[in-house]
Amino acid sequence: MSDIKIRYIDHTGVPKNSRVCLYGVGKGGAESLQLLRQIRPDVEVVFFADTYNSGSYEGFEIIRPQNLVDRQNEFDLILVCSCYYTEIITNLYSVGIKNAVGFSWPKFYSYLFLPDELGRRAEEINYIMNALHSDTDRALFKLLCEARVAGSAQVELLYGSAGKECFVFKESRLENNFSEHTASSYFDFVDLSIVEFAVQAGVYNGSEALFLTGQEQLKVVYGFEPQGNTFFPHETQQSLNDSGKFVLISKGLWNSNSVADFALDGSASFVKGLSDAQNSSTVQLVVLDEELKKLAIPRLDLLIADIENAEIPMLEGAMKCIEQDRPQLAICFYHSKEQFLGIPLMLMKQLKDYIFKIGHYSRGLGESVFYAIPKEKYSGFHSCS
Repeated sequence: MSDIKIRYIDHTGVPKNSRVCLYGVGKGGAESLQLLRQIRPDVEVVFFADTYNSGSYEGFEIIRPQNLVDRQNEFDLILVCSCYYTEIITNLYSVGIKNAVGFSWPKFYSYLFLPDELGRRAEEINYIMNALHSDTDRALFKLLCEARVAGSAQVELLYGSAGKECFVFKESRLENNFSEHTASSYFDFVDLSIVEFAVQAGVYNGSEALFLTGQEQLKVVYGFEPQGNTFFPHETQQSLNDSGKFVLISKGLWNSNSVADFALDGSASFVKGLSDAQNSSTVQLVVLDEELKKLAIPRLDLLIADIENAEIPMLEGAMKCIEQDRPQLAICFYHSKEQFLGIPLMLMKQLKDYIFKIGHYSRGLGESVFYAIPKEKYSGFHSCS
């Protein structure tokens, strides 16, 4: 099996006029079917295959894997529409099927919009555009919207090791516009001179917390991180300890006090779903409104969050404090297409007399930050200027 080659493609990698079998009848398969219909009508889907299902799906026959060998003359390529594409391709290879590839869409179906989706959500997008602070913010949001559409001319799929593929901007001038420096991401447009009490949801390696503790006027930053200090470099941990301004709380933030299954993946670790029992693979989730009462701080001045698509439930559990204390907010909103529209809509509709801005801090589609700054605290500061 040493000669097996796991390939991973997007819609541009499917040969013209191909006959394909879509492997997987879950959401990835459903979205892949819609994607091909809208962007690659030249590609013919002949049937589906699935490890556990048989019968039919959307009018297509579902073939069991063991029957694919006898049907190989009916298709040119198998597109594996599952995040487990490596395992599936390996199994197919073991029975003599060598024309199976991982298909990008299952990895990104919750990340990118299908071409017709932006039209269907035009009202929401227009609401966000009209509420943004400046033409610069609107232009950036428009660019990010266009780049997040499957088949966008703005981005291309960058191939890396298995499971690490990502979309990046094609034009270097776009890449070069987006700083990845800590002082820019999360703190653009934020007036740090008035921040004494801060909360960071998702601390990971402690770099942003370390930056905050370096601000002279800061009294304390509470970092909520289910993985604790696992990824803190020794020097960072020592500096945070020496500052006397950092408190690590090894819990996640949510809209209820819960236990959750947790997927460990370094900086991309995420809550998989709520659990009935606590064990070694679960984490404790708490409500920020309640935690801040226990901490008894005078007020919350700044809330920053990068918690892998848990930002909306976190904000739901923090809204009383946000409305009362009117902190500056820097919230990542790139982890899913629902979050990409949902976070701006939520904050724009619930917060009064706030200024809303957009920041983007990577050469690809990750690291987009939504800023909500109370008008009375907005100084017009831009760390990249």
